[in-house]
Amino acid sequence: MKKYYILALSTLMVGSISFAQQDRNPLIETFTSSTCPPCNPANIDLEALLAQPENDHKYVSVKYQVNWPGNGDPYFTDEVNTRRNFYSVNGVPDLFLDAGVGYSGNPSIMSQGDLDTRYATAPLVEIDAYYQVNETTQTVNVQVDYDVLADLPPSLRLFVVVFEYETLNNIGGNGETQFEHVMKKMMTGPTGLHQGSMTIGDSNYEEVSYTFEGSYILPPDAMTPADPAIEHTVEEFSDLGVAVWLQSSITKEVYQAVYAKAGFNPLSVEENEAFISAELYPNPTEGNAAIAFQMNDVQDVTIEVVNSLGQIVYSSELLNVEAGRTVHDFSTAEFASGLYSVTVRSKDGAISKKLSVQ
Repeated sequence: MKKYYILALSTLMVGSISFAQQDRNPLIETFTSSTCPPCNPANIDLEALLAQPENDHKYVSVKYQVNWPGNGDPYFTDEVNTRRNFYSVNGVPDLFLDAGVGYSGNPSIMSQGDLDTRYATAPLVEIDAYYQVNETTQTVNVQVDYDVLADLPPSLRLFVVVFEYETLNNIGGNGETQFEHVMKKMMTGPTGLHQGSMTIGDSNYEEVSYTFEGSYILPPDAMTPADPAIEHTVEEFSDLGVAVWLQSSITKEVYQAVYAKAGFNPLSVEENEAFISAELYPNPTEGNAAIAFQMNDVQDVTIEVVNSLGQIVYSSELLNVEAGRTVHDFSTAEFASGLYSVTVRSKDGAISKKLSVQ
């Protein structure tokens, strides 16, 4: 059953500036497998702890099914392997509370005190996120809006992760018959979407979209994982959730995490003084792409394409762009496969979209 999470607000005083600020939502990342005997009691203990009333709506949990012991969990993905290497995980079960700052180790040993300590730690970012799932097209669309409450380093990365609240088909012999919050897709890639350095008072808006291709498949094991280009492992599209967090790729510090709310933000920051809307097509693309945008008035416009490392791989300046709809074509033939941010910017505002290059 799908669960919905509401973020509470508190007040934080920073110097002479007062912020109406979100409570801290610790990020709980668990590496586990249906072929791991100790993972069964560890998951039971973790879920029992998180189910305590004092933890209601106060954390974000994502589980990564790994490719060992034995032949591993059939829902293992290459993205899981990248995340495993990020944390240098060499055994399961293994849990990281706020990247290990709050706790790391067997989920059975994490305590309420560990969670309470993280709840009491002020977040450095305030995140508002919304998502929609089109079950017919198997597409997930996410809007993320965040405000920065402290100076943050250039290693800042945005993670947008689709998970399934409950899966039942990946039984692997350790006695577990249901699995919670199973990661299905890291929409901004396993290393996150580069955000650059941010200073207090900065804000940003991102839109991310992903389409699960083909039909459902249950791989025989982790040795032959699903090929995302032609198949997927989502058991029920009605049971998907989205986790969003901001984290340093160097120190691994997690600045804040939230569950995205179902639906789209009624106060979308896509509305600004310069642009009415923007659209990328085809998306995903294997060659040429186009961005169609609508302007409120005549403006000079810069179009930039940035890769996941924060590098500008394409830039074009358009002078005296007329009000109304404009289409700009560009080639992705020299781009490596991956996720890119395409930004249209003028002196009065900017709008960004995500482009998947295959």
